[in-house]
Amino acid sequence: MLALALVWQVLLLGLTSMYASHGAAEAARQAAVTPDDTARIDEEARKRVRSPWDGQDVMTVAVVERDGRRYAQVTLAMPIFLPGAAGPWDVTGEAGVVPEVAPREDVPGQDQPPQESPPEVRNREVAP
Repeated sequence: MLALALVWQVLLLGLTSMYASHGAAEAARQAAVTPDDTARIDEEARKRVRSPWDGQDVMTVAVVERDGRRYAQVTLAMPIFLPGAAGPWDVTGEAGVVPEVAPREDVPGQDQPPQESPPEVRNREVAP
């Protein structure tokens, strides 16, 4: 019985880790498109995580900046023996955010100027 319980706990660890990484990837994808909408980032990350791992007291979603780059982090409470029975450990998944849209500045009413293509891309000819 002890071996079976240990195998079950390792399976729960694997599932928790998988959900954390899937949630972080989805949060990073959404943060690339809507960098200022934290509610939408949280919502999209929770879509990738199944119940009971997606509960407000079990899952946290954050976009952090480190070394000049942004990362989406999803932290899930590691269940002990039963999903939903949170233990003292956390499992964190992290994914890099590749920006598609520049975050808005805190100046209201100011539009960002359109960015030009680099000259090497703008002047490149396509061969038939």
